Amino acid sequence: MGRGRPGTGVEPLKSCIRVGFTYQGKRCRETLALQPTPANIKATERLMAKVQREIELGVFDYARTFPSSGSAVTNGFSTYADGWLAGLTVEKSTRSDYEGALRNVWKPAFGERDITSIKHSEIKKAVADLAERVTAKSVNNQLIPLRQIFATAVDDEIMERSPVLNIKNLKVQKPVPDPFEREEMEAIVAFIADRYDEHILNWYEFAFGTGLRPSEQIAVRWGDVDWRRKTIRVERARVRAVLKGTKTSSIRDVDLTDRMIAVLKRQKAHSFMKGMDAPIFLNPVTGNAWPDVQDQRKLYFHPALRALGIRSRDAYQTRHTYATLALMGGVNPAYIARQMGHTNTAMLFKHYSKWIDGADAGREAGKLNTLFAHNFPTDEKISSNFNLKLVTPTGLEPVFSP
Repeated sequence: MGRGRPGTGVEPLKSCIRVGFTYQGKRCRETLALQPTPANIKATERLMAKVQREIELGVFDYARTFPSSGSAVTNGFSTYADGWLAGLTVEKSTRSDYEGALRNVWKPAFGERDITSIKHSEIKKAVADLAERVTAKSVNNQLIPLRQIFATAVDDEIMERSPVLNIKNLKVQKPVPDPFEREEMEAIVAFIADRYDEHILNWYEFAFGTGLRPSEQIAVRWGDVDWRRKTIRVERARVRAVLKGTKTSSIRDVDLTDRMIAVLKRQKAHSFMKGMDAPIFLNPVTGNAWPDVQDQRKLYFHPALRALGIRSRDAYQTRHTYATLALMGGVNPAYIARQMGHTNTAMLFKHYSKWIDGADAGREAGKLNTLFAHNFPTDEKISSNFNLKLVTPTGLEPVFSP
């Protein structure tokens, strides 16, 4: 029978091999189902040398090294993350995003390593690797649950400081509005009217004419329409088949033009008899509510753009088109902001400043042109009011003559 060398932590027994080591201030022992042959003893010594190196480096994963052990750390990252997620009260879509981040990024990276052993430098490297594969915005979204997990571990007094604390979000260039021109909008509506079910025509004409977010429009009900005041109340959204509050968690009444009232009257034939709590807009194939806003875009909107030769853009641009056409038409920005659900005009000026500037159709620029282009005094007038004398090699000093 072989014997382990002193100091290796390897102890051959009659029919197995036992190992001992210190981890997180505790003495740990594990029994390996290996016959104590010289070859097995040497292999176990190599294993324990590796364990010691990983402990020193702070990357030791107890559960992965000894999967059948009942002594694995209680604060393994994956287990702790699952417990954190189970205790969250969030929207279903948010929970789904967090689950995806943990499943696809952080659990593969850290496994069941003790959460206190995960270092700032490791997370920083993982972020750098991730940034080579996905967008900066996606990286930032993946960091959201990780930050919360470590913050919770700090609150639970498992660790003193979060290793994510000084890891900042990557810079993201926010997409600017890319609305359709008035002619493009009308061409899209006409094409849809000619090729698709009236459900689809009503959906997109209403989207262009109200500026509702797609997630809001999918959730409006007949009971939200005030026919007398010509308004529609927006107080909910549907995201990933789940109803939730609006993006700003506020309720607003959107004024309806005569054209939008006509759209609703057409849509009455398709869904009004389902009741006041029924959604206004339905999937023409199933006759039921749209679960989300993906099919409308994929099956109808993008094919229409391709057929018309219009540059491809996301269907969310219907909302931007509403805003920019209204601004270019001289509608008060404060009124548009209320229609779109902004708390003030700051967001409107931030995103649509160039269309606000263009709303005067050149009148303000014309005023400046009048002021500065043709009213400068002539050389004779200048010379009558000023005597010019050379004061430096590079300039003239004007001296006023009374």
